[in-house]
Amino acid sequence: MAALRSWLSRSVSFFFRYRQCAPAVADLKRRCFSELMRPWRRTVAVGFGVALCAVPVAQKSEPHSLSNDALMRRAVSLVTDSTSTFLSQTTYALIEAITEYTKAVYTLVSLYRQYTSLLGKMNSQEEDEVWQVIIGARVEMTSKQQEYLRLESTWMTAVSLSEMAAEAAYHTGADQASITARNHIQLVKSQVQEVRQLSQKAETKLAEAQTEELRQKTQEGDDRAEPEHEAYLRED
Repeated sequence: MAALRSWLSRSVSFFFRYRQCAPAVADLKRRCFSELMRPWRRTVAVGFGVALCAVPVAQKSEPHSLSNDALMRRAVSLVTDSTSTFLSQTTYALIEAITEYTKAVYTLVSLYRQYTSLLGKMNSQEEDEVWQVIIGARVEMTSKQQEYLRLESTWMTAVSLSEMAAEAAYHTGADQASITARNHIQLVKSQVQEVRQLSQKAETKLAEAQTEELRQKTQEGDDRAEPEHEAYLRED
């Protein structure tokens, strides 16, 4: 029982330090963010410069200095810059949320595996204590999942806005702005997909751990029932 108490203590500490459960996931998040922001480091400077160039729109002293098409191209470039910045921020937030959810899933996987290894070695009170730890981890995982689903909705809106801005840039002749925006969209989609795959892998491992726990419980029940049945037959 001392070993069980020690396990419970380690499990509680592990639950509250689950950020260390999936270092590979955290490394991926940092790498994705670095790649995500690299094409847009000059966005603020470029946007500010373009904004200054757009000022003559309100100046009547030079009515023929810029054509309407040129002004529209400059305006749509500002739009693509803004939507791309919004997409970058929402992508980073989503990647971080999925990463936290994945860590929480791995924490629950570890707890299920340790619980399964102790089946048949605990009394009812000890089993209840272990389940309280597992329930706490499950609540944490559900909370992280809800957060990432909320951010995923915002991210999808950001993707749609960027796609519309890229389309508008194409139709107004701002080809470079359109190409840059589309490349950025493809980049963030691939990064989010990569992190999603890691979370799906964690969910698969959780399902396997839960299945193994049920199998062990069923086996334990059968092992207990067999001696009782034999004793009943001997009494007859």
